[in-house]
Amino acid sequence: MAQSTNAESPPIGEGSNNINNGDSTAIVATANSPATPAAVNSPGTGEDLTKSGEITPNGRRSKKPKHESSAGGDHRKEREEWSDTAIAILLDSYTDKYMALNRSNLRGKDWEVVAELVAEGCDKHSRKSIEQCKNKIDNLKKRYKLETQRMESNGGSVSSWIWFKKMERVFGNATITKSGAASDDDKSIGVSSAQRPRRSARLTPNSIPVLDNIKTTTNTKWKRVVFKVSGTSLAGSGQSIDPKVALQIAEEVATASRCGVEVAIIIGGRNFFCGDSWVSATDLDRPTAYQIGMMATVMNSILLQSALEKLNIQTRVQSAFVMPEIAEPYNRLRAMRHLDKGRVVIFGGVGAGTGNPLFTTDTAAALRASEINADAVIKGTNVNGICDKNNVALDHISFRDAVSRDCSSMDLMAIQFCEENAIPVVIFNMLEPGNVSKALTGEQVGTLIEG
Repeated sequence: MAQSTNAESPPIGEGSNNINNGDSTAIVATANSPATPAAVNSPGTGEDLTKSGEITPNGRRSKKPKHESSAGGDHRKEREEWSDTAIAILLDSYTDKYMALNRSNLRGKDWEVVAELVAEGCDKHSRKSIEQCKNKIDNLKKRYKLETQRMESNGGSVSSWIWFKKMERVFGNATITKSGAASDDDKSIGVSSAQRPRRSARLTPNSIPVLDNIKTTTNTKWKRVVFKVSGTSLAGSGQSIDPKVALQIAEEVATASRCGVEVAIIIGGRNFFCGDSWVSATDLDRPTAYQIGMMATVMNSILLQSALEKLNIQTRVQSAFVMPEIAEPYNRLRAMRHLDKGRVVIFGGVGAGTGNPLFTTDTAAALRASEINADAVIKGTNVNGICDKNNVALDHISFRDAVSRDCSSMDLMAIQFCEENAIPVVIFNMLEPGNVSKALTGEQVGTLIEG
């Protein structure tokens, strides 16, 4: 048997020629071993050097590698799978849950609700799993952090990223103080302690962070107050706005805020533009004149916001005008959440506060006080309050007496609206140092209209 096997086996040289002619394997047999296929793809023995996908000399097509996708390709695919509509629904759903949980992390059931809302708002091809929603939120947080760092390094205040404003409303206070301590909102950005730069553990008196907008247990008469600031009083003794007056108001509002009072502010615009004067002098269309006054109230709001934030008081401006770069759109529930967090909220005033240019800022203050469940409306003017016949300011007066006296310090429609909703009103001179903080905390100052 061994001899017949050796006789049938081809010569070694002949087998080598078969390999060189393109055969992928050769049958090699000996007397002591059965015939086995021998791989010939090693270098120097007929290795197939053709590129993947090309036809080899034996007419066969070589196989393509199975793993050619890169991380960049996966990222592009991931990005293409999320439409703008899906991202918008995801952010809105996540924000509602996040705020409802008092800025705490979402748990399993919460993520299920978010994923269901995304699925309901998109077509069946855009359905997202819970894991996809989590990953997308994490990616958006990372992008937001990078965007804020880029803006800080470039000294810019405007971002071209379309989701920046939505992320700003949720994580807008994620800043690192000069002392190196992260604010409460910074914890929500998702930055692990390993990613944060290490700092010295030694504390000095100057390195201890100052916590602002932290409510104390001070007993005040009112918990939530709407502060109406007269535009005329902001001008001081001149025109436009007096920086000293604005800073004085900001300092006293900050004092009341640190005492635990939730402060919402509405500002007039007469220091920049008076619609009534232009209507009577130039016969200008009344709605047009009042719309200009609305824009003046927004300018005052931004200036006062700047003064408050220099004192490390977190402040939000809300406007019925669409101004996404400088103000949030008015949202009652969001405004109340800001106040619950100890932030100061500034409404743009007439028109920009109510959406109707024919309402006065006094009426806007009364309306907002009713909407956000405020305990009182205080109006700061350049007079000491409602005076009697002898020009002496009264400490207390009823709503009916205030209307019968034809009070000129406040719009009568606003007074009647506050009477219907049982909201006390205080009219006082805010140019007197200390009066603003006293009025906000409920101390006796000016004239109290009640009952």
